[in-house]
Amino acid sequence: MDNPCGTTKANVFEHTEVNGIPIYFGSGVNPVNSPAQFFVAWGKGALTGGLIHTFNSESPEKGFRWFIDEDEAEAEYVKMQRTLQAVSD
Repeated sequence: MDNPCGTTKANVFEHTEVNGIPIYFGSGVNPVNSPAQFFVAWGKGALTGGLIHTFNSESPEKGFRWFIDEDEAEAEYVKMQRTLQAVSD
C-alpha cells in the first residue's frame, strides 16, 4: 500500500463511538523526526483507508494527537470518550 505524504498506516488497538463520533487509540510509525508512536484520533474521516496523518491537528469535529508514552495516549483516549459523553448529557 502506498502512503500519501504526511500519513502512516494506523494500527488501531481500540475503537469506540460516542454520539456518532468515532474515537481511535493505536500506534503507527511517525516519520516526522519524532519519537511519537501512539495516537488518539477522532471524527469521521480521521482514519482514511487505514492511514492517519503524522501531525497533530485538533478541532471539535476531527483530530489526531500523537504521544510518545502509550499510557498517556490511552489516558487521552479515555478522557476523549468522557468529554464527548459529557457534551451529550
